Amino acid sequence: MKYGIVANPVSGKCSLDDKCKILNEIVGILKDATMAGLDTKSPEEFGQCACELSQKVKILLVAGGDGAFSLVMNNVSKEVPLGYLPFGSGDVLRHTFNLPRCPKENARFIKTAKEHFIDVILCDGNTKALFASIGIEGTILLERDEYLKNNWRGLTAYALATLKVLFGGYVNADLQISMDNQEVNASNSLTAVITKLPYYGYGFKVVPQAQFDDGYLHLLVLNTGPVGTLYALATSLLGGNRVGKYYKAKEINITSSTKQLLQRNGDSEKERRTNFSFKVLSKELKLIF
Repeated sequence: MKYGIVANPVSGKCSLDDKCKILNEIVGILKDATMAGLDTKSPEEFGQCACELSQKVKILLVAGGDGAFSLVMNNVSKEVPLGYLPFGSGDVLRHTFNLPRCPKENARFIKTAKEHFIDVILCDGNTKALFASIGIEGTILLERDEYLKNNWRGLTAYALATLKVLFGGYVNADLQISMDNQEVNASNSLTAVITKLPYYGYGFKVVPQAQFDDGYLHLLVLNTGPVGTLYALATSLLGGNRVGKYYKAKEINITSSTKQLLQRNGDSEKERRTNFSFKVLSKELKLIF
């Protein structure tokens, strides 16, 4: 079998029935394809499903959002080429690689797409990511999850969570940053973004300098207040963020003055801590686009 589609049952706004209908149409477009994953009940089960399917196909396509892609990337061999069918809300990958918004258009595109080698971030020596951050984003994502439980969706849930946390007395942290042969003290930091991709979700170009295949990690440190943060978000939608201090390095170690949440590929860890490490893995991921 050439293509395997591993589909996240809970990604995005689409109902399970509608998602199943679209995916069956995609199987028809690709022809030599099979599908799995819609019956999985947990992230662990979804990751295991992806691993098993990857051993039966030549190319594995992830139907979901950025979090689903992260789960697959961390559960299958790096030798397996991955493709992306956007069913999520933020869709960082779609914005970065200029993919069609419609999953069916993406399937047609994949049939003639080429394989590219992409760098990834190794977080704390054990988990891969394409973008990560230490600071306010983790708290925002946990708050967004509460809005999702109350049937708010997509950008609306994210925007409401951002405003609540940003104006709710979030306390910035002092960061000690070690990068290759450079030491930086970043006082009163709202966030430190470590990424391979220029975009966040919803088309926010937060780190416009970032490149996915240059062999470096790209770091942006923001120490703004609420108004400055809103300005950064506005410029991110208008061509690229112009706020914060930018660095690049192959390895980055960060110590925070307060316990922080790590965000990876749009999902927040649940445990707060003070020490974080990141290393670039050059050409680690095979991506079809």
